[in-house]
Amino acid sequence: MIGRSPRRRRTGEYRRILCPTDFSSVADVGVERAAGLAARTGATLLLLHVYPPVTIYTPPEVAGAALIRSDEAWRAEAERELGRARDRLRLQGVASHALMVDGYPPDQIARVARRLRCDLIVLATRGRTGLLRLLLGSSVAERLIRRAPCPVLAYRASQPPEVHGCMRDPLKAAA
Repeated sequence: MIGRSPRRRRTGEYRRILCPTDFSSVADVGVERAAGLAARTGATLLLLHVYPPVTIYTPPEVAGAALIRSDEAWRAEAERELGRARDRLRLQGVASHALMVDGYPPDQIARVARRLRCDLIVLATRGRTGLLRLLLGSSVAERLIRRAPCPVLAYRASQPPEVHGCMRDPLKAAA
């Protein structure tokens, strides 16, 4: 799926590619594809993890301090994962940076893309359809496409890129 914003760039003009990750196997597909595009174009790959708000309702006397420690541990683990992903990309010769922000993923991804003047957002999606989509709602990718300040290249993680005709040359597809 390719979403476009009013501002369009020609192939090869990508300087900053933003790739959000939640460290899942689905997100790893997006990181791999984004790394390939960055390597081909000489762009810098910006890895982004959006730490979602966690709301747990419990009496404060029961778990207040434990919840704070758990949140700090989750946050520290996310930072370690992000650093490892960035280091793997650098070992592959891909210029990359990593950052983590808090908030609702589609909004924060669009905000970071705007603030850092990204030329392209690349991510993988589960590609839910039918009843599952009806029950679970639209995806982060769909919501992001509506908010993004630049083109969004969304891969369906369950299918190899050869399945999609336009994915033979994703640079042309996103141009």
